[in-house]
Amino acid sequence: MKKHEAKKMQAIKFCMFTAVILMLYQTPVFAAEDPTAIIDSGFDVIYNIIAAIVSALGTIYLLWGVFEWSQSLNTQDGGAQSIAFKRIAAGIVAMLAPQLIPLISSAV
Repeated sequence: MKKHEAKKMQAIKFCMFTAVILMLYQTPVFAAEDPTAIIDSGFDVIYNIIAAIVSALGTIYLLWGVFEWSQSLNTQDGGAQSIAFKRIAAGIVAMLAPQLIPLISSAV
C-alpha cells in the first residue's frame, strides 16, 4: 500500500511542477508596427470590390438610359425623354460614386 501512495504523491508532485513551469513560461509576442494595417488592407479590398460593382452597374444603367433616350427621340414622347435623362444622370452618378467618395471623406 505504501508503494501505491508513494507513486501517487510522485505523480501529484510531477503535475504540480509541470503546472508551475507552464505558468512561468512566457512566450514573446512580436506585433506589427501598425496593427491596424492588416484590418485596413482587408477593408480596402472589400471597398474596391464594392466600388467596382457599383461602377459597373452605373455604366450599365448609363448605357440603358442612352439607348432609351435614343428610342424616345424617335417617338417624340416628352415623358419618355425625361425618364431617359433621369436614368442617364443616375448612371453617371453611380459610375462616378467610387471616385467621389474619397474626395468627400478627405474634405470632412
